[in-house]
Order: sequence, then C-alpha cells, then structure tokens
Amino acid sequence: MDTIIDFPAIGQYALDLLPYIPITLALSIVATVLGTGLGLGIALIKLARVPVLSQISAILVSYLRGTPPIVQLLLNVNAVPIAVLYINHTFGTNWNALALSPFLVAALTFALIEAAYSSETIRAALLSVDPKEVEAAHALGMTPWQTLRRVTVPNATVVAFPTLVNHFIGMLKQSSLAFVVSIVEITAYAKILGGRDYRFFEAYLATAIIYWALTVIVEQIARRVERALARPRVPAAGRRARRVASSSRPATVPSRPTTEVTA
Repeated sequence: MDTIIDFPAIGQYALDLLPYIPITLALSIVATVLGTGLGLGIALIKLARVPVLSQISAILVSYLRGTPPIVQLLLNVNAVPIAVLYINHTFGTNWNALALSPFLVAALTFALIEAAYSSETIRAALLSVDPKEVEAAHALGMTPWQTLRRVTVPNATVVAFPTLVNHFIGMLKQSSLAFVVSIVEITAYAKILGGRDYRFFEAYLATAIIYWALTVIVEQIARRVERALARPRVPAAGRRARRVASSSRPATVPSRPTTEVTA
C-alpha cells in the first residue's frame, strides 16, 4: 500500500528546487530595485505637483493597483510583440517580435507594480523629514539636488526601509506568478516535479518551505541593516573637528592642596 504522504520525497523535492532559487531572487531583486527607483520618481512628481506628469502618474498608479498582477503579465507578454510589429510596420524596421526575453517582461511588469505601491511609502517618508534640516542644507548653499541626495533621501530611507523590505518579501512571493510567461522558477519547477511523480502535495509543500526559509533569511538581514541605519553616525568632518578640538585643548594641571600656616 502506498503511503499517503511521502515525507522523504518532500526533502528530495526541496533539494531539486534549490537550483531555481537564483532565478526567483534575481527576478525579485531586479523588479524591486527598478520599482523603488520608479516609485521615488513618482513620489517626487506628486510632491512637486508637476503639471501633466502628476495626472499621468496618478492614472498609471490607479491602473497598476486596480488590475491583478497575473492579468498584467499576460497582457504585457502579448502586448510587446504587437508593439514590435507596429514599430516594424510604421518605421520599416525588421525586429523580431518574439525575441524579447520573458524574464525582462516579467521583471518590468513586477517593477511597475512595485512602483505603484512603493511611491506612497516613499512620499510619506519624504514628508517625514524635518523641514529644519532641509532649510539648514539650503542655508549652507546646497542646491535642491544636493539637498535631496545628501539630506532628504538618507533620512527618508531610514523611515521607509522597513516597509520597503515588506514590499520585497511580497515581491518574492509574487514572483511565483512568472510561470504564466514561461519562466521556470521555484513554483514552475515544483509543478513539473509534481506532475512527474503525481506527488503534487509533497512538491508544493517543499515549495512552501523554501519560500518560508527565504523570507526568514530576508527578515534577519533586514533587521541587521535596519539597526545599522538607525545607528547615529558622526560625519568625517565632525570627527576631524573633534580630534582637533581635543588635541588643542590645554592640559589640565591638578591643583595643589594649600597648606594653612598658623602663627
């Protein structure tokens, strides 16, 4: 009689899925980095209230939040060949409409989704920066770009980092949808393994364990980074000033006790 649950198979499936972890991580990291950069741009456009661009970004964010990621994947993977054919027809080019990598399509799709959600997180973090620090930077002669790069973004990063880590964890799990555009990552290969041995439960349980382990590792790394970001740092100029001040300070001479002379 066959066992209901093959526990040794769970461990074997987990080992078979390990080579596909880099694909999942690469897709998640690329999408998160691109999405965070785009989210910063959208947040700055909203804060600056740039005409036309503010309205376009609002419509884009509403669309990305209002449609399922799997629908966006299926739509984009079919829209790209149509766009290439249209360009070939309009400009007389001869590009291959099917040459675009599914990995690139999935990464860009996930990056746009990440941008839609991270833009509000980043905007709130930028608003949390003390205006007095910005005013002090302007008083020191910094340009708006220098103030943004040296003062606003570093301070906002400390505030936004925990939420952005949660976004990355969500992206790590969301990357399992990439199998619909023919990307063989952890979930896709688990489906292949389950179909090979008709042990779908064991294959998907091994998949869940791997995703869980990846999430725990990311959380531990994020805690260390968060503590490092929250630790107060003294700039190099400040350290030099302190050393100069301490070296130029006169040495203190202990006072001698006075002896009382009696007549």
